[in-house]
Amino acid sequence: MKFSAILHGADPKELEDKEMPSSTKKDNLIFGDPAEYEKMSEEDKKKLSDKMRSKFFAWAGVKGNG
Repeated sequence: MKFSAILHGADPKELEDKEMPSSTKKDNLIFGDPAEYEKMSEEDKKKLSDKMRSKFFAWAGVKGNG
């Protein structure tokens, strides 16, 4: 495959496998326990929702509001 890619003009240095950053389940779970979420103020809930939304957009490769 690499040989064929080189024939088509690909740079062999860019073909090397790159390590993906490891993410843990804890990194992905921003909301956590619903009981804790219920105790939060509306402003804190909005901030957390915005953070989760931006993280989802980054994961999905979407810019802005979709």
